[in-house]
Amino acid sequence: MLEKDKCLKKINLLVIFLIICFSKNLVAENISAKLINYNKSLKNSSALFIQTNGESVEEGVIYFGDERIKIDYIKPTKLTLILSEKKGVYINHELKESQYFNTNKSYVRVFFKIFNKNKFTDKSNITVSENTIQISESVDLDNNFYNIKIMYENDPIKLRKIKVLNGGEMLDLGFFNFNIEKKFRKNFFSMVDPYLH
Repeated sequence: MLEKDKCLKKINLLVIFLIICFSKNLVAENISAKLINYNKSLKNSSALFIQTNGESVEEGVIYFGDERIKIDYIKPTKLTLILSEKKGVYINHELKESQYFNTNKSYVRVFFKIFNKNKFTDKSNITVSENTIQISESVDLDNNFYNIKIMYENDPIKLRKIKVLNGGEMLDLGFFNFNIEKKFRKNFFSMVDPYLH
C-alpha cells in the first residue's frame, strides 16, 4: 500500500507540474496573440510622441502605415524619417536635404518584425505584470549591442514606450493621443526627396 501511495503522489506532482507549465504557455500565447492583434490595429493610425536621449527633448507625430512608418519631428527642429523594412530616408526641412540609409542593418528591423510582420523572435522576452507588458530584446549589429524594450499598457493594451540602450547612449520614446486615420493619401509615405528639383 505504501508503494502505491508514493506512486500516486509522484503522479499527482507530475500532473500539477504539467498543468502549471501548460497554463503558463497558454498565458504567454494569449498575450502574444493580443499583442499581435493590437499591433495590427496600429496600421493607419498616428500618435504623438516625446523623445529624449537624457540631454534633449524632441516632440512629434508617428504614423503607422501598411509597410512604412513615418515620423515627423516638430520641436525643436522640423525633421522627417520615413522607414521601411529595408531602407529609410532622413529629411531635414530646415536644410532642405535628404539622406537615405539601410534600415535592414540597424535595430529598426526589430520594430518592423514586431509592428509590421507581427513576429516575435526567439530572443524576444515578454514580461507581463498587472499594468504593463514589456517586450525585451538584445540585438548585436557589427559588435554594437542594443537592448530594446517595447512597453505596453495592459488591459486595454496600448503602446506606451520604446527604449533603446547602446552602451552609455539611450533613446526613450513615449507615446500618447492615438488617433485612427481614415486613409493616408497616396504619397504620404513616399521616400522621394521632396526638395529634389
